Amino acid sequence: MLASLHALDLQLLYLINQTWSAVWLDPVMARVSDFNSWRWPLAAAVILTLIFGGFRGRLLLAMMALCLLIGDAGIDWGFKRVINRPRPLETEPNLRVVTVHQITPSVPRVVARGRSFTSGHACNNVALAMVGCAIFGWRAWFLWPWALLVSYSRVYCAAHYPSDILGSWIVAIVYSYFILKGAEWAWRWWAPGRWPEVFARHPRLFWTEGNRQD
Repeated sequence: MLASLHALDLQLLYLINQTWSAVWLDPVMARVSDFNSWRWPLAAAVILTLIFGGFRGRLLLAMMALCLLIGDAGIDWGFKRVINRPRPLETEPNLRVVTVHQITPSVPRVVARGRSFTSGHACNNVALAMVGCAIFGWRAWFLWPWALLVSYSRVYCAAHYPSDILGSWIVAIVYSYFILKGAEWAWRWWAPGRWPEVFARHPRLFWTEGNRQD
C-alpha cells in the first residue's frame, strides 16, 4: 500500500515538474515559489495595513503573527524535525530544479536533515486564506487560489513532493481553525473588561453576514 502511494507520488511529481512544464512557466513558478521575490512588497503591505487597515486589517496581521508563531515556527518546524523527509531535489534523479536564477538537474545526495514535510510555503498561505476568510468573509476568496498556486509551484520547482503539499494543507487547516477558535474565545472573555468600547463596536471578532464593521 505504502509502496503504491509512493509510486503515485513520484509519478505526479515528475508529471508536474517535467511533462507539464513550459519555458514561459518556469520564471513564473520560480517567482511565486521564491519568498525573497515578495519580501519588500510584503513588508510594504504590512506597513500600509498597520496605518490604513483599520480594525480588520490590524486583526489580520495579529492573527497571521499568531499563525506564524504557532504554526510555522512551532508545528511546521516540529513536523520537519520529526518526519525528517528529504526534499525531492535531494533524493530523486533528473528533476528540474527551478529557481529564479537558473534551472539545473537534480543530483541525489545524502542530507543531514530533511525538510520536505511539511511545506512552510503551503502552510503559511493556507493559514492566510483561513484567516482572511474568517475576517473578511467571501471578499477574501482570492487567497485560496493564491495558496493553491504557491503550493503547486513548490512541486513544480522540485522543492516538495505532492504528498507534502496535501499533508501541509491538512495540517494548516487544522491548526488555523483552532487558532481562530482560540482567538474568538479569548476576545469574548477578555475584551469586554479590557477594551469595552472596541468590544461594543466589534462584539464578534470574525466575519458573519451581520457583522461587517471595518
